[in-house]
Amino acid sequence: MTGGGSGIGRDIALGLNDASATVVAVDGPLESREETGRAFVAGGRADAVVHALVDPDALVSAEVADTDEDSWDRRCEAVLRTALRCCQAAFDAFGDWGGRIVLVTPTVGLTGSAGLAPYATAIEGMRSLAKSAARQWGDRGITVNCVAPRIDGSSDVRTEVAPVIATLLADSARIVTGATLVVDGGLVMAP
Repeated sequence: MTGGGSGIGRDIALGLNDASATVVAVDGPLESREETGRAFVAGGRADAVVHALVDPDALVSAEVADTDEDSWDRRCEAVLRTALRCCQAAFDAFGDWGGRIVLVTPTVGLTGSAGLAPYATAIEGMRSLAKSAARQWGDRGITVNCVAPRIDGSSDVRTEVAPVIATLLADSARIVTGATLVVDGGLVMAP
């Protein structure tokens, strides 16, 4: 699990642990696909990967008109590149036995945000990445889904979001792929 050392990622890791999952948490972004893959198999064979890394720099509010290229790269492109690296490393770690990937994609990607345009764009890009990977890897037994919680602190991530993720990681969810499950109490009702 990426982002499992703090914030929403830590809460999800604790919730998955409560659901009897063995969780290996990778706290920060790793610099390469290979480094990420080594972290995923550090605790044994990886059969599920949850990407819940939120870079605090991406959550700095700024006007769209004031967003320069360097800021866009840090707050959007880097977020999306890290998700791509995570998916690629998970694919490598799963081998031929299949697996589950869940990307945590906050609802800001579905609704947009006046102050978080680069981050909202990256999150929507992650949802598109998940759908494309789900189509490519489905015949290999790999599912790729998104879970979209609110990031404003109004949800109890450990008891509300983590159980939904645990359900997607279960064998019984092996035919659910390319989906985004919004976990926000019905505030955002979008596909």
